[in-house]
Amino acid sequence: MTGFGGNFMPLAFSRRTALSLMSAGAVVALTGCGEGSDGGKPWLWTAEQEEAEKILLALEQDGEIRAIRAKMRDKLARSPRGKIADAQITLDESLKQWTRSLIFAELIHRPASPIFLWATDDTPREWLGHELGGVGTSGDNPDAIYRMTGIEGGGRYEVLGQFHEDSRPVQFLMEVNAGDMAQPQNLMPVTGGKHEDIHNTSMISDRELKVNEDGSFKITLGGVGGGPNHLAIPEDGYAIVGVRDILGEWTDKPPKLTIKRLDEAKAEPWTLETVKQRVLADLEGYIGFWSNFPNIWFGGIKPNERSEPMGRPGGWGFVAGMNFSLADDEVFLVTTHPGEAKYTGFQICNPWMIAPDARKKQVCLNLTQVTKNADGTITYVIAREDPGVANWLSTDGMRDGIGIMRWQAVPPEMTNENLIRDFRVIKRGELEAVTDIPRVTADQRKQQVEARFAAYSSRTA
Repeated sequence: MTGFGGNFMPLAFSRRTALSLMSAGAVVALTGCGEGSDGGKPWLWTAEQEEAEKILLALEQDGEIRAIRAKMRDKLARSPRGKIADAQITLDESLKQWTRSLIFAELIHRPASPIFLWATDDTPREWLGHELGGVGTSGDNPDAIYRMTGIEGGGRYEVLGQFHEDSRPVQFLMEVNAGDMAQPQNLMPVTGGKHEDIHNTSMISDRELKVNEDGSFKITLGGVGGGPNHLAIPEDGYAIVGVRDILGEWTDKPPKLTIKRLDEAKAEPWTLETVKQRVLADLEGYIGFWSNFPNIWFGGIKPNERSEPMGRPGGWGFVAGMNFSLADDEVFLVTTHPGEAKYTGFQICNPWMIAPDARKKQVCLNLTQVTKNADGTITYVIAREDPGVANWLSTDGMRDGIGIMRWQAVPPEMTNENLIRDFRVIKRGELEAVTDIPRVTADQRKQQVEARFAAYSSRTA
């Protein structure tokens, strides 16, 4: 099996080894097509994923890459957003996450021998003998497993999938987008102070996906569709195939995925140095786009205001955004209705739209983790300190930040009407007078948080 450029050499990377190989121009050893035994390995493990993460750990320590990050730090610290206290505190972590995200986007840029990589996850993962820090762009859903691969327009590809025998995500989405994730400023141009939506070339969800009795499925991409699960791709240029698996329960499993190219293609040689040069070329623009995204998201949202729930392209859900800016004695009260959605989620992010560690703090809640009100609505309390309510969304100590509300796996007839029922800042002392909010004891809260860590950690088990 070939790696980048048709050359393969099995490598057991350490950071030091990867850096020395990079300086020598060694070929990147990502094998493609998911060959090899995964017996005893975590469910999401692939040989390509393991090697890619080790390459990433080496690249993010490169002096030239760190220099660009430092340059952007100085620039962003002087920006209006960078002067917000909580933005200052979280800037370094956000920069690290954007850098890791870009490295993943460059590692999949191999359409002749594509691979799926599990990239985006703002929460660190500890597995495969190393710890990978958070990998984020902007408002990344902690209930989602995001995977992506790069393809060439006009090519023909085949994706093979296998659902777990006992567990499936509440929603599966695969979409093809023309463009390069490493250059989001071209993929999502800004018009009139608002980013344009990515227009999908094609999409398939679990609503349309034909799955065999054993949980296996095949999706073809490009060429003439010969089966029920077929996606069109651009006629030329580079494109991204993105997969989102939405976990209802954090212990749910996404399907295993492999991809291979069916037609012949000439692959250019790719070395570690090639990947590094792509990162150096794209990093400044990448950080510039995502650091500015909160300013153009929904056209910009003022402090303690929100957007209306917006329909997602393809009709698979709704999303709404909000900003919060709380005084020491204030909390935010938000009541939503799930409608007919099979999945809802509410998460807290820092002012750069990077999320805190979801394992350790109750900074997000989905439909399986909340306690509903008697009428089926859900009341959340956003607060810096635990107010003793069941649906507390911790700000991780922040006074200023961003919230994201999602409704997904929705029926076609569902609208965005009355999904948000209450939205207001109140004094913390006023919370006692709101008697219909479900509450928890300190012991119950401790159990909640312990359960979160165990469930989230199952992703790497």
